[in-house]
Amino acid sequence: MGSRSLRPLWSIALGLAILPMAGTALAQQPASITVQHARGSATVPYAPKRVVVYDLASLDTMQALKLPVAGLAKANFPAYMRGYADARYAVAGSLFEPDFDALSRLQPDLIVIAGRSAGKFDILSKIAPTIDLTVNNQHLLDDMQRNVNTLASLWGKQAEGQQLMQRVRAEVDSTRAIAQQQDTGLLVLAVSKNMNGQTPGSRFGLLYDVLGVKPALPADLAKPRGVPLQMDDIAKINPSWLYVIDRNAGTGSTTDREGKPVVASQELFDNDTIKNTEAGKKGRVVFLEPRIWYLLGVAGPQAMLHNAAQLREVWGHR
Repeated sequence: MGSRSLRPLWSIALGLAILPMAGTALAQQPASITVQHARGSATVPYAPKRVVVYDLASLDTMQALKLPVAGLAKANFPAYMRGYADARYAVAGSLFEPDFDALSRLQPDLIVIAGRSAGKFDILSKIAPTIDLTVNNQHLLDDMQRNVNTLASLWGKQAEGQQLMQRVRAEVDSTRAIAQQQDTGLLVLAVSKNMNGQTPGSRFGLLYDVLGVKPALPADLAKPRGVPLQMDDIAKINPSWLYVIDRNAGTGSTTDREGKPVVASQELFDNDTIKNTEAGKKGRVVFLEPRIWYLLGVAGPQAMLHNAAQLREVWGHR
């Protein structure tokens, strides 16, 4: 979904004037470039050709900007990224663990990590230049801007990167304005029958912190991964909107750690307790796209655009 960069007429004329020197200009491209990432700055090859990516949000950005990918982590891709399951992309491990044999075959000139794979920075840095694009949800949009700028600059696509983030920020601002007109909402992460209510500042608190939904629960800094809930607790909170992330649907898991079948969230929340809440009575139980929310953490620009659009649609503002 990257957009074209508009070149001034004078630059086009200049390019025509120096066309015979094009070969010289290409030869003057830098061999390396210094970019910003979660650990500071790093010097990496300019226009790398064999890039391995262990983070879906980074892959989201690379897809949006049409950047080359040679290898990636095996994952349950959301629909708009399903093309990355194609055999032409080498599988180089999981989102947590790199496959070192695959890396040996690929001989990458750049490795991109973040979040789940961030702990492998030191070992991967010994194989190839590595950048960590982990985001902090307390300043998600700024970190997303940094990551888009970093990846775009590696291939000289800064203009496209700026246009992408301008669109993201505009869509977020529009969504926040509409969110302020809605009643309170409760976001629940469901892992089979286990539920955690997300609060402002928590793992998925960006629903409130970034997208502007009025929280039905107050912030609880002592529980950054959420507040454990039962169905009766949800009934007492009685949210006007109930938003649900089905973790197992996000990962594609059908059994739990004990090998027992998991319970799908749409089945779990189909009960009289939920139906008698204000959200249940008004048909306001919303199942968020789990692969985008759980796997990407909404840290990719396309993921953010998708979720803003889904929220506006369920609120009746397409």
